[in-house]
Amino acid sequence: MNITKENTVAEVVSKNLGSDHVFSKYKIDFCCGGGDTLEKACKERGIEFETLKNEIEAINNKITGGTSIEDIDIPTLINEVKGGFHATISDLFFEVLPYTSKVANVHGLEHKEVIEINELVKGAEVVINETFRNSIMSLYPIIIEIVKASEKTEEISIETLQSLQKSIERNEIAQGLIGDSFKEISKLSSNYTTPDDACSSYDYLYKNLQQLQHEVHKYMHFEKNVLIPKTLNIIE
Repeated sequence: MNITKENTVAEVVSKNLGSDHVFSKYKIDFCCGGGDTLEKACKERGIEFETLKNEIEAINNKITGGTSIEDIDIPTLINEVKGGFHATISDLFFEVLPYTSKVANVHGLEHKEVIEINELVKGAEVVINETFRNSIMSLYPIIIEIVKASEKTEEISIETLQSLQKSIERNEIAQGLIGDSFKEISKLSSNYTTPDDACSSYDYLYKNLQQLQHEVHKYMHFEKNVLIPKTLNIIE
């Protein structure tokens, strides 16, 4: 795509693989803040637009030669997210949670923020698991039903559309909670900067929490700005 200042962050992430890493590098929110234009995002972060654009184009071409995930069919996208984002995020939570508790127990007296971080991470895991469950049991099956009906040129029932809307709303509420949790975690951890007296477990925790936040943001972006719009385009 021809990247302009008027493009939103979400549009760029949807059409340029690897751009999420560039946005993360400059601390630009490509999930909940995906509706911002590049002009606004660059201004807020003090970045030259051309610098951002060139880095995005370079990493996208290196990874895919310009392929867009928007060109991939919906069933394939759903299979990719279940085997990719869901598995990766679940594994990261499994790795991180023992360390949030350990660091809170060992360093909680000197660094009270790690106690709150521990609680926030545990809460975020509960919510993300509910989101995964809703997607697998409700959202994705409804989307597949809509795709099949469209391929057969069959009318999509009002009940199906209502179920789709409810499932989308459930995930949007959950994603808002998750996004807020990671914003607070990032703030409490000074953007995942370990203190001078940090041990190896402390370093490991912050490194993996930052990676977890990145993967969660990519997953939420995928559903909100790629999968749902593609499905709605079928209905329209």
